[in-house]
Amino acid sequence: MKKYLQIQYLTKPLLIVLFSLGLTALINPIFAQSNCMLYGSVTTIDGKTYEGPIRWGDEEVFLSDIFNSVKTSNPYLKYLNKSNFKTNYKSSSRSKSNDWVNISIKNNRRNSSFFTRKFQCRFGDIKSITVTGRESINLEINSEKFINLRGGSNDINTRVSILDIELGLLKINWNKIDLIKFFRPSVKPADSFGNGIYGKLITTQGEFTGFVQWDHDERLLNDKLDGKSSDGDLKIPFKKIKSISKHDNSCLVKLHSGREIELYGTNDVNSSNKGIIMNLPNIGRADFHWKHFISFEILDTIDQASLCDTSFPKSERLYGKVYTKAGTEYEGVIVYDLDEAMDSELLNGYNDDIKFSIPLRNIESIKPMANDYASVVLNSGEKLFLGDQADVSYKNAGILIFTSSDEYHIVKWEELKKLVFIK
Repeated sequence: MKKYLQIQYLTKPLLIVLFSLGLTALINPIFAQSNCMLYGSVTTIDGKTYEGPIRWGDEEVFLSDIFNSVKTSNPYLKYLNKSNFKTNYKSSSRSKSNDWVNISIKNNRRNSSFFTRKFQCRFGDIKSITVTGRESINLEINSEKFINLRGGSNDINTRVSILDIELGLLKINWNKIDLIKFFRPSVKPADSFGNGIYGKLITTQGEFTGFVQWDHDERLLNDKLDGKSSDGDLKIPFKKIKSISKHDNSCLVKLHSGREIELYGTNDVNSSNKGIIMNLPNIGRADFHWKHFISFEILDTIDQASLCDTSFPKSERLYGKVYTKAGTEYEGVIVYDLDEAMDSELLNGYNDDIKFSIPLRNIESIKPMANDYASVVLNSGEKLFLGDQADVSYKNAGILIFTSSDEYHIVKWEELKKLVFIK
C-alpha cells in the first residue's frame, strides 16, 4: 500500500502549495547512493587523466547538486527591439538571489547595455566542462550543446577532488585542469566521499523526505554539526546523529546511542543557519528558511524515488503552447524569460521564504496569477504558487516562441495567460 503525504502552505493566502508525494520501496542507502554521486574523469593540462568519484571544491558531490555561473552572452536579445530593454526589469528585493546581471557593451554606433542571466543546472545534466581561463569555462550539457560561462560563483576557479580508482584521493587546482567529463561508472566504485544525509524534515509547512544540505554546507554523514554545549565546543558527525530538534535559538541533538545534547552558539544550530536544502523527487529542490524548521530525523533506509537513475535524461529544447490574454495561441520552440532554452535549466521562485529550484522538464504549465507570482503545475500534478523571482513575476523578460524557422513572437509577462510545455 502506498502512503501519501499532503501538505498545504497557508502562511500567505495567495501562495498555496499542495503536494501529494508517493512513498515507494525503501532500500539500503550504502548500496544505492553510488548512483547519485558525481563520477567521471579529470584531464590535466599535462595530458594526465584520472577517473573516479568527484567532489567539486569542498561542496558538491551529488548529481542533484546545482552548478552556478553566468552566461557570457544571450543570443536571444537580438530578437528584442529597444523598448523591450526598458520595460520588464526591476531590481529584486533579494539581492543575493537576483537572477539578473547587468553587463555593459559597446558597438560601432553607441554605448548600450543589456541584461543577461545567471546559469544554473544540476551536475547530472552536465556532460563535460572545459576550463578556458581562470574564471571561464565551456560547459557541455547532455544534449551536446555548449555554453560559454564566466565567474558568478565559487563553482568556477575552485579545486576539484577525485578519488582515482587506482591512486586514491587527488586534489587538483583549477589552473591544472583542462577537461572534466561526467559519466556513470561501469562498476560500483570501491571508494567514495561518503554517504549523503538522508531523512525526514518536519517544518511548519509539513513533512518532507530526501537528501539534505544542512546550513547550505554539510551534506555527507561524515560532515560535522558544530555547536557549543554546557561543557564545551562540540563537532558531532552526522552519522552519529539520530535527530535534531529546534528549541528556541538552540537545538536538542539526539544520538543513536540515546544520549541527548543541547547545542547553541553557531549557525548550525541557531537562527543564523543559512537554510536547509532538500532534494525532492520529481520536483527539484527546496531551500527551507530556519523559521520553518521544527525537527530533522536521519533515516537508515532510502525511498527508491530519491535515487538518481532516471532523473537526468538528455537535455531537450523547450517546446509548448503559449496562450495570451488577447486570445492568441502560439505553438513552437520556447525560450522562457528570454533566456532559458533547455529543459535542464532551472525555474526559481519563493513561497513564504522557501526557495524552490525546479528543472523546467519537471513543469507542465505556468500561469501568471498576479504581477508578483505564478501558479506552477508539475508533471506529477503537484501545484506550487511561487513569486519574488524573475522567472515567476513581473521581472520576467517575456516568452520568445519560434512558430517556424523564420517566424517568432515575443509575449510579455503581462500579456501571458498560460504557458503549457509539450514533452
